[in-house]
Amino acid sequence: MNHRIPALVAVLAAVALAGCVSRPTQVSAPPGLSSPASEPLTWVRKDGQSGRANPALADQFAADRADCVRAPGDNAALREAEACMGNRGYALVPASQAAARAAQYRRMAGY
Repeated sequence: MNHRIPALVAVLAAVALAGCVSRPTQVSAPPGLSSPASEPLTWVRKDGQSGRANPALADQFAADRADCVRAPGDNAALREAEACMGNRGYALVPASQAAARAAQYRRMAGY
């Protein structure tokens, strides 16, 4: 009888642990956080400068974008153009982070 106790304990433990198994559940992002695929993307110059107050930079951006980005200019097209634009000094960032990223690049460039 004593030799059956360890086997019985092992069986009971296996049954008890089997009850603990659950299927994974998918957790969605908290409200207010966009998924990277749905948030609009935008270009930021890696030196942090803006073309808003500098027509020469705005013209250069327009030319670079025309050379690199295919229509329609949605997130998928922007991602395809990331290497080309990156070689020209631009980083692709979520629009909500553009100002902060530009400020970070300005600090790194010493502006």
